[in-house]
Amino acid sequence: MKLFACMCNQPQRLWAALAPVRAALVAQPVVSRWGLAYAQGGDMLLVRTPKSTTKPVDLAAPLAEIHTDCVICQAVTDDRFGGTDNTPPFRFRRWMFSQTGMPDLDAATPRLLEHIPEYLRRNLRGRTPGELVFHVFLAMLHDEGSVDDVNLPTAATRRALAATIKLVAAEQAKTGVEGGFGNLVTSNGRSMVVARLDHPLRLRRLWLDDDPNDLRGGAGSGHEFRGVLLVSGGDGDPKDGFEDIPANRAVMIQRDLSFQLADLNP
Repeated sequence: MKLFACMCNQPQRLWAALAPVRAALVAQPVVSRWGLAYAQGGDMLLVRTPKSTTKPVDLAAPLAEIHTDCVICQAVTDDRFGGTDNTPPFRFRRWMFSQTGMPDLDAATPRLLEHIPEYLRRNLRGRTPGELVFHVFLAMLHDEGSVDDVNLPTAATRRALAATIKLVAAEQAKTGVEGGFGNLVTSNGRSMVVARLDHPLRLRRLWLDDDPNDLRGGAGSGHEFRGVLLVSGGDGDPKDGFEDIPANRAVMIQRDLSFQLADLNP
């Protein structure tokens, strides 16, 4: 599966900033379904394409028309689940989430549902493991009273995500299976946390020179475009300015686009 996630400081220029790396954002066929979640005006919005295609899919293409400073996009090659409700990313209020793996959680699902409050279970609409894991994560936030905290520190998000992975893996192991999580990403539009587990994950800083139409100043005025891009599902060695993220690490991106790596421990 191909996934990319990005935060930036100038939504109207994101499309231009991604131009040098567009080839890394193309999902190769067969693509069974793909979707985009993005922040705009304080809302989390979704664009989903549940139809299969045998042609490459440029996941960044919608950003030519969509201006956003926070976006998650994923293409799925696993055809076991169809339809719009099973098309990632997934959303609840201000939170959006994607997972590149398809862990076998069939036997563990009843136990995992016990950890999810009823009002969150009502939001489960599909049958994918990723949506279930997302709601376990939301349950972790609920337990801390932070589901609606728009200024939740990334350290708190990382702890909830790490606790989610630990709990799901433990319940999965009780059924005699393990692994298959891939990588996970979640954001509330103001910050983002990406967990690097089973699949390669690469990071690239995005830059553009000052916008000549910006009347606040010329070169060096401090109004340059800045962004952070993460891509899961790339092939071969890192190139075009990408760097590898080590396994079992979380990338925590702050609102000001500073970021740091942390261990995936609850």
